[in-house]
Amino acid sequence: MEKVQTEYLSYKQAMKILGLSSYITLTTYIKAGLPVIEVAGSKRIKRTDLDNFMTSHYVNSEEA
Repeated sequence: MEKVQTEYLSYKQAMKILGLSSYITLTTYIKAGLPVIEVAGSKRIKRTDLDNFMTSHYVNSEEA
């Protein structure tokens, strides 16, 4: 069976990709600017938005 890659992730899928175990941490990311799409009460995170958000938060290893 072929695994389907989806562009629009549920919160649970996004948390799995990020390696998060806490919903609170995901909501912190959302408050920090991670875009969320809401249609008819269903909230999704676009995979490219997730990647772009994480990339935009790189820190210099000397600053970390």
